[in-house]
Amino acid sequence: MAGRRVEIGFEGGTILRLTIAEDAAQDLVGSLANGRGDWRSVEAEEGTHWLNVGELVYIRLVPGEPSRVGFGGT
Repeated sequence: MAGRRVEIGFEGGTILRLTIAEDAAQDLVGSLANGRGDWRSVEAEEGTHWLNVGELVYIRLVPGEPSRVGFGGT
């Protein structure tokens, strides 16, 4: 799965770091606007996660290429 790295912050300070599809990241961000505490299923490289949107404090979309690992050089 080519995806987008996201950091999801919860009340109490817990942070969940996942790699999810770009459209799933945008759907998750959009779900924050409705203000309800709905549960959402998120498919990630790390497995399936159920999130209570009402307990989310923030979602950070991490910039860069998530599938690229290593060091740059000449």
